[in-house]
Amino acid sequence: MLLQYYYNMNFLYIHGYGSNGNAHKAQLLKQMFPNHSVISPTIDYNHQYPTEIQDSLKQIVSKHNIDLIVGSSLGGYHALCTTQWYKNIVWCINPVRDVTDTIHRVLLKGNPATGSDLNLVEAYVQFDKQVFRQLPPRAGQLHFALSIDDELLGDHTPLLTQFPHYAHVVWEKESGHQFLKFDSLKNHIIQSIQNL
Repeated sequence: MLLQYYYNMNFLYIHGYGSNGNAHKAQLLKQMFPNHSVISPTIDYNHQYPTEIQDSLKQIVSKHNIDLIVGSSLGGYHALCTTQWYKNIVWCINPVRDVTDTIHRVLLKGNPATGSDLNLVEAYVQFDKQVFRQLPPRAGQLHFALSIDDELLGDHTPLLTQFPHYAHVVWEKESGHQFLKFDSLKNHIIQSIQNL
């Protein structure tokens, strides 16, 4: 059965660092699933604490009755973290696994954290310890799309060790951190919904 025969579904797309709610992948999701709604909020990763981001995502999920979450990079990290309270399908595209290292390399560009940046880094250290490292093993919920050649995050196999109860993994080469072959996920996403 094709996805268009399902009721109108609501997807939540969580963009990565340096992007916004009008992200290319959000637009691709809308093109891939024109009969369904894609909600894609803009997140200010430079100023919003992780608990604030999760609270905002929780409100969106509740308000829009979200059926499926897709998150990319730092958005993939937050998509994973929604599984502390969200029970439906989650797709993570090259998600950040070591968030404090990534923040130091990307947000701080290798410089020591000072002022409000220091508070943000500390908030992520605590959030990572209390939430990300304690996520429940949700069998069948997690789906990963991972690049073999992720120039930003490197090898994703430790991620799969951390989340061994994943439902499905799509490996791509020549796709980089941006996961340039995002539109190839359409049939995989459809299958994940049909397997509910």
